[in-house]
Amino acid sequence: MGKLHHVSVVVNDLEASRRFYVDVLGMEQVHRPKPFDFKGQWFRINQSYEVHTIHTSDATASSGDPQNTPRPGRDLTFSRHICFSVSNVKEVLQTLQQNDVEIAEGPRDRGDGATQIYLYDPDGHLIELVYEPWDW
Repeated sequence: MGKLHHVSVVVNDLEASRRFYVDVLGMEQVHRPKPFDFKGQWFRINQSYEVHTIHTSDATASSGDPQNTPRPGRDLTFSRHICFSVSNVKEVLQTLQQNDVEIAEGPRDRGDGATQIYLYDPDGHLIELVYEPWDW
């Protein structure tokens, strides 16, 4: 088995998703092959990992995730989420602020020297941004 290739998410607003994944997360929008004629978009980071959006009008599921219900000792981070590594926490925080993206959790120390930040995309998918200093 190889590396993770992509994650697909169902969205309500293609333009809001494009702004989030391109302007906030720094991904590039890439061309979808001709047979993909349904409403959606593909975004790529570092020439390797992709997020594919599918508009609710063509999807077989609802957009976003149901509201999670944290339990004692378990916060919102103990739920389904997508994680991207980042190279600079200060720059990430500045970009989030400039784009009026609310931080749901963090920044916080993961306990091994890494820093985690959690936020939601426009459709309520939980996103983790992690800085692992040993990777940079």
